This record gives sequence, structure tokens and C-alpha cells, in this order.
Amino acid sequence: MSASGLRSTLPPLSAEEERHSRALAAHMRAELVCAGGWLSFERFMELALYTPGLGYYSAGSAKIGPGGDFVTAPEVSALFGRCLARQCAEILEHTGGEILELGAGTGRMAAELLGALAALGVTLERYAILEVSADLAERQRRRLAGLPQALRERVVWLERLPETPLEGVIIANEVADALPCRRFRWHEGKLRELGVALAEQGAAGEEAIAFREQPAAPDAALARECERLLAPLGEALPDGYASEVSLRLGPWIASLGECLGRGVLLLADYGLPRRHYYHPERAGGTLRCHFKQRAHDDPYINLGVQDITAW
Repeated sequence: MSASGLRSTLPPLSAEEERHSRALAAHMRAELVCAGGWLSFERFMELALYTPGLGYYSAGSAKIGPGGDFVTAPEVSALFGRCLARQCAEILEHTGGEILELGAGTGRMAAELLGALAALGVTLERYAILEVSADLAERQRRRLAGLPQALRERVVWLERLPETPLEGVIIANEVADALPCRRFRWHEGKLRELGVALAEQGAAGEEAIAFREQPAAPDAALARECERLLAPLGEALPDGYASEVSLRLGPWIASLGECLGRGVLLLADYGLPRRHYYHPERAGGTLRCHFKQRAHDDPYINLGVQDITAW
């Protein structure tokens, strides 16, 4: 389906969303020109999600819940948070210390965890939240302001990972799938990287953002990682096969491990065994976009006002 055809099936952008999307597109065009006319998909995704003031997670639109673009498990039921609280209580019995939550969404899971842990008789030294979205951080503050003072005063917001190793639990629910990823396509027996380039002149005399392929150099990090992941599968990929590789996941997890002195890292996210993730019949990868409770696979529209994820 063409981009224009897909847009007709999605809710329309408001005038403000349209202005926001055009502003981010202009920012991307400037970076594309400075980069010689081509960016990796990883960089495109980073700009789309995290450009200060313009990226999806950096701007002020509603994101999570019925009035947003998608719903996560803690928003559906309190059971997720209460179940997680029992696991945290078991860990904290041995470690003591604190909980650090990465990307706390609306703050609902934090509220459930704090209440459930208190009911279980667990006293936290601190409940820290590291949130990149100023809008979501404000929603978290409003929600957690309703907690009893004894719980509320233990909550703090951080701007970066702690430099001093903490003891306790680090939690991240549906954070890994928002890490910018590299995309590749198998073409005539060779690996090609999918990136973003400027297209022809678009509507209103503006250049649109469109993608093109560029061969991945044999010694590129992407080529090495694809070889590491795909070679053990022992079967050739069909021509045209496309998927994703996260070169940031390993370093991200390592950075979390470095700031955890004693405790447990709990990551909840989507995933599959490698053989199923890179199965020849899963030829389109896992990239998905979420806009006003609709899921689709075109990251090049609705720039800055839709979520982009990949498992």
C-alpha cells in the first residue's frame, strides 16, 4: 500500500500534529543533507523518537492509554504490577535497597508496585524513575501525587543512570523495543542495509522522507552482527527477506549491569527464539508503528507523532 493509501486508513492528523510533523521533517532533511543524503534507519528512528522537542518521546502528545497511541500491560490491569511486586519483594528481601524503573509510562505500574510492596511489608529506600519524556514524567508526578506521603516521598526522578552502583531491582517494561535498530534486506545473496534518503519533491514543494537501500560494507558492524545471528540458523534466507538488528541492545543491558551493584535486572518485552525471529517466512521483520490505537508498518509518515518499535 502506498503512503497516501495508508494515510487514508488512519485517523487524520490535527493541524497541530501536521505542523509538528513538518517541523521534524525539516530537521531530518537538514541532517540528511549534512550527512551526504543518506542516514541509517537506526539514526532515522532515533531522530523520529528522541529529537529534543520534536521526537515522539520528547514532545508533549498523549502516548499511552485509550486516548493515546497504544496500551501496555500495566494500563490494562493492576495484576501486572502486583505480580511484579511479589517478585521484587523476594529480591529485595536479600538485597534491600531500591527500585529503578526505566520509562515509567503513565506511572500506573509504579503506583501499583509501591502500594503492593507496602502491603507486603517491604520498605524501599528509594523508588527512582528515569524518564526521557518530559510529558510522561509530568503525568507520572500527577499520578504518584495521590499516594500516601510515606510512599510518595520515596519517589525521585533521575536524568541519567546513577553513577554509584545501586542495590535492589532495575525494571524496564517495553523499553527495549523502543531502542533504535538497524534494518537489512537480503538481495541476490548479499546483505543490504535499509536507510533513509531524500525523495523527489513532494506536496507543497517540500521534499518527502523516503527510504532507499545501500549495501552494507563487509566489515560493517551490521554485517558482523548479521553473520553472528544468522549463520547458526543454517539455512539461506529468501531473496527480499528483511528484518532488524539491534546493535544498541547489548551495550544498553551492559550499562544497566554496570550501575547495579547487587540485585536483579527485570526486562519485560516482546521477543521470540532466534530461529523463529529470523524464520524465512517472517520476511518483513517486526517493525511496527502505533498511531491513535492503529498499528501499521510505515515509519516514514506521521513523523514525530507516532510510535516506532521493533522487537
